[in-house]
Amino acid sequence: MTPADTETPIDTTPESSEALDLRRPDVPATLAELAARKGEALEILEARVTILATLNKAALRTIHPTDLLLFKSPEEHGGQVTAYVQDSGCERVRDLYGIEIFNVSVPEKVLTNDPKVFHYIIRGDGRCKFTRQTIEAIEGGRSSTDDFCKDKAGAELELSVRKAARANLDGRIVRELAGLSSVPIEAIKEAWTGTAKRIEDCRRGRGFGTHSERLGGRSEKAPDVDPPVCPHCKSIGVYRPGKGDRGAFYGCPKWDTHKDQKFIVNAETWARDHARPAPPAVGATGEPAGSVASPAPASPPLTADDIFK
Repeated sequence: MTPADTETPIDTTPESSEALDLRRPDVPATLAELAARKGEALEILEARVTILATLNKAALRTIHPTDLLLFKSPEEHGGQVTAYVQDSGCERVRDLYGIEIFNVSVPEKVLTNDPKVFHYIIRGDGRCKFTRQTIEAIEGGRSSTDDFCKDKAGAELELSVRKAARANLDGRIVRELAGLSSVPIEAIKEAWTGTAKRIEDCRRGRGFGTHSERLGGRSEKAPDVDPPVCPHCKSIGVYRPGKGDRGAFYGCPKWDTHKDQKFIVNAETWARDHARPAPPAVGATGEPAGSVASPAPASPPLTADDIFK
């Protein structure tokens, strides 16, 4: 018989003074254990929910707009907007959850046919001391073609990709253990109440138009007219091509900030009413045919006062 066989197990029944407090999120609780608590079961569940909700709100309040990337589902699927917490944001909230990262592997370099294009993959495990959850064999990685690698080469490029791969591993573990993979913007707005942080300052990704449109550019399919301006937030309207029975229209790129104030402009009507006048024909002066246009009067020369006033 080994020493372990002679140890007295801890009594976790409600009558024991050594019973674990099931209100704590780090203490596993089964339906049978909760049922044994009878009237106390609901109190235990409510305590757990309150604790986790408070921690989640505190984590979102810690995150900055620059840490988030917004995505929008297609309009036919509801157009919901969710936020992806980037690695920088995960680093801010990691200590709140008491997340540990261990068993980290040596970075593995993956080569391609192009010597300038390569990838680094790194693996590791994670543990949340707050909930006692553990995840294993998570992979993180980055590529030499990522945006942050521009204008880098040689050893500097190698180091940058390796460091980014490790940051991505840490971020993936934190997102998984903290439940921050896809966060509704409503939860973020609520957490940011009373602060200077705004959803409008977050970067926009897939679902908000092309890359050019997200930076204020114009869609190649849009009419050759100046787009309308949203009267509610003063944003330049974004052209949306027709689809099915729905005609093309202009909408606000920040519609989610004023959902109760719609802004939709029919693209065909707008293009017709705001078409640019056709340029005059070559040689046309507005003078009767056969006449010679009078030369424009000479402008007086500019003085120093005119230039620097």
